[in-house]
This record gives sequence, C-alpha cells and structure tokens, in this order.
Amino acid sequence: MLMEIIIVFLIITITIIIIKTNKNTVKNYANKKYKYTKKECVMTQNELNFYETLCKAVDGCKIIPQAHLSMFLNHEIKGQNWSGAFSKINGKSVDFLICSNSMKPIVAIELDDSTHNSPNRQKRDMFVNSIINNADIALLRFEVGKWNDKIIKQKVAQVFQTHASVNTDFQRSKNANQD
Repeated sequence: MLMEIIIVFLIITITIIIIKTNKNTVKNYANKKYKYTKKECVMTQNELNFYETLCKAVDGCKIIPQAHLSMFLNHEIKGQNWSGAFSKINGKSVDFLICSNSMKPIVAIELDDSTHNSPNRQKRDMFVNSIINNADIALLRFEVGKWNDKIIKQKVAQVFQTHASVNTDFQRSKNANQD
C-alpha cells in the first residue's frame, strides 16, 4: 500500500514538473524577441536579372514577382472543401506572374535552378504544373543559366500567339496602354 502511494505521488510530481516546463517553454517562445533586417533586394540575383529582361519582353503587361498561387487561383469552388483546397496551394508560389493591366493572370513563370532537381521539389513542380494547366493559365519554365533576352522574348511571344485567351488579354492590355 505504501509503495502504491509513493508511485502515485511520483507520477503526479513528474506530471506537474512536465506541465510547468512546457508552459515555461511556450511562454519563453512567445516572449522571445526576434530581430529582422531589411533585405538588399526582394529577389535573388538570377531572379532580378530575369525580371529586368522579362519587363522588356512583355511591354504592356504587369509582372508580379513571387506570386502566391492563392493570389491567382480560385480555391473556393462549389462542391469542394475550400479550406482543403487552400491548404494544398498555401505557401506555394511561382517566380513571376504576367498579368494584364486589369491584373488578370495571363502567364505564370518558373525559374528552375538546382533545387528543382530534388524529388520533393519535382513532386511539387508536377502538382503546380497540373493545377495551373487545369486553371487554363499558361506556364513557362526557364532553366537558370540557359536563357537570354532572345529566348525569353521568343518563349513569351510563342505563348501569346498559341494561347487564344492569353493573346486576347495581352492585346487588351497593350491597347489600354496606348489609349
């Protein structure tokens, strides 16, 4: 009987210690002051170089860097769990999104660097390719180091010519700039 009382007492004591330790850990984490500094640039050097070239190639459109998928893909579709659909795209982005002047999405662009070679990233890329394609948005991929002004202009122009909806949106954007 005495042994059972001692065991129960030890279990209760250990439980109280664990609970207090966890509360202190959570409390310290919440009260921790983190420092942040401003970045020199919101893009990597590769992204910045590409962005500057892209701006010249698609005169008459808006270009959004690091566009989150939830920014341009509607996940609230009748008959599906919107929070489940959102969780699938939350935190995912494309490197650039070309939009009309009225901010309608036209073309998504990904810059593929060495990180795109990992199995997890390839799985993510296949998912992004699929949902962007299903949403009827053109997607262009450029491998880092294997593009120049001419290649960018050529690929973007090809998308504008071959995708009727993209071409219509682009022409509207261009005409709006001329007015």
